[in-house]
Amino acid sequence: MIKHTSTAACQYMRGPRHGQAIIEMAIVLTVLLAIIFGGVAAIQAIGAHYTVTQAVRVAAHQAALRGSTGGLVYDRDYPLATAPGPVADAARMAFAGSVFAEPQYATIRARCTTNPCRRYSDITVTIGYQAEVWTPIPGLADIRVNRSATRAAEQDANN
Repeated sequence: MIKHTSTAACQYMRGPRHGQAIIEMAIVLTVLLAIIFGGVAAIQAIGAHYTVTQAVRVAAHQAALRGSTGGLVYDRDYPLATAPGPVADAARMAFAGSVFAEPQYATIRARCTTNPCRRYSDITVTIGYQAEVWTPIPGLADIRVNRSATRAAEQDANN
């Protein structure tokens, strides 16, 4: 009797397993999709950080060359897509070459330590960026980047 019970148990365990492959595929596919979506989100975040950093450097350089905030009212946030002046134009040009960030999701602010700007005064340009992640990942809804760059004005203000 004991021999018969153990043989029946072994036959049951070696029998057909109809749902095993589907369950294994679901587990592997879930992990694989999480890795792919996480990688895409990471690439988007790195690209957005790089684009905003380059845009703020270019805008601060332009402001320093002009010796002014370049048409931007002192210490006021502007949507980058519609901000006036050559400083904002320079930042938009940096965004133009990027596939990771778009200027309509960015704001720009410029301020000078003196009003009006004088030669050797610090001009600080700040760009803030916030956009949704391309891929749906629980717990990660958007990308936020805030960067500032400061340069010394190379001439007196000439707006």
